[in-house]
Amino acid sequence: MKQALYRAGLALLPPRIRNIEGKGLSPKGEEELLRLLRRHRCLGGVLRLFDLNGREAAYHFGEARPGLPARDETVFRTASLSKLITGICVMKLREEGILSLEEDTGLFPRAVTLRQLMSHTAGILDGPAYRRGLSESAALDAVLASSMEDGLIGRWAYSNLGAGAVGSYLETRLRESFERIMQEHLFVPLGVEASFYPQRVRGELADARRVLPPWGAAGFDAAERRQRPQTDIDSPDPARHYTLAQGNCCLSADGMQKLLIALMRPGYLSEGSLCEMRRPLASFGRGRQVLDQGLFLFGLSDAGIARGRLYGHQGKAYGAVHAAFFDEETGRGMVFFSTGISEAREGFLADAVCDLLRLSFSGETWHED
Repeated sequence: MKQALYRAGLALLPPRIRNIEGKGLSPKGEEELLRLLRRHRCLGGVLRLFDLNGREAAYHFGEARPGLPARDETVFRTASLSKLITGICVMKLREEGILSLEEDTGLFPRAVTLRQLMSHTAGILDGPAYRRGLSESAALDAVLASSMEDGLIGRWAYSNLGAGAVGSYLETRLRESFERIMQEHLFVPLGVEASFYPQRVRGELADARRVLPPWGAAGFDAAERRQRPQTDIDSPDPARHYTLAQGNCCLSADGMQKLLIALMRPGYLSEGSLCEMRRPLASFGRGRQVLDQGLFLFGLSDAGIARGRLYGHQGKAYGAVHAAFFDEETGRGMVFFSTGISEAREGFLADAVCDLLRLSFSGETWHED
């Protein structure tokens, strides 16, 4: 019922996107991209399609903030794509012998491993305590006291709190701030400009706002986030840095493309680590989609969306919906960032993401010959 009402309200809104700018798709592909952005009432964003042979298609559309057009280089808060990004670094740290996926993180009243946190099988829930913790900057142990459910151990239960605790564990284990760890072990080696603090990123930072109601203020206000103090960024604070790894990474589509390529072929990570991240550890298909969970990585097997098996992640917060997925067999990848788009869904993935995946991994609409 709630979804039906949302869709009815969405249909009353006029489309915001009038045109798209960029190149790389066939004329048919460009027409379909514009149609779906208008159909899902997108406010603005970017789309990157690429393959491992160097072919690319890049488009931008709408606004990053009121009065500021979205560009290829626009920086976005990536929401849950941050989990995928964190996962790449964790696997690198394991290859370097710094940590193990099986060791007890020591953050919880009972034994909880990194593997459990990264596969959402640790029995941790995002309840009222987690939401209060975000707004009140409560310590991690206080939040966890009422956020754990032993009956869920081993079963899939998507948890932002559990994912955020990975950042706290890395700080405890390496005795460095999460931001420094990610810079030193991931971003700098791959030549990616990114930060888990909006105050630190260079370039124009996009807002995020909900399509409904159309008069709502930005849930993620880029200007306000830029002005927040930077007092604890470079110092470890595991008790309170559980609010980063699950959703706070900020970067451009180009940076996300570089990170996705690191997941698509051996180089930064070994073939063994890539296979381990993709291996299904839990099933969570909901609605019409067939999804399973790897290590901070989704697997999608749905012939109605793509012929081959896709890997990646969705991000969704404050009205913005993002997606980064790739096809292992064809070597094709897709990055989509938005400032706001329809959040309607019939499964775990938003309808807009499903439509973008169909477009991106279709042989008919990919690149011009």
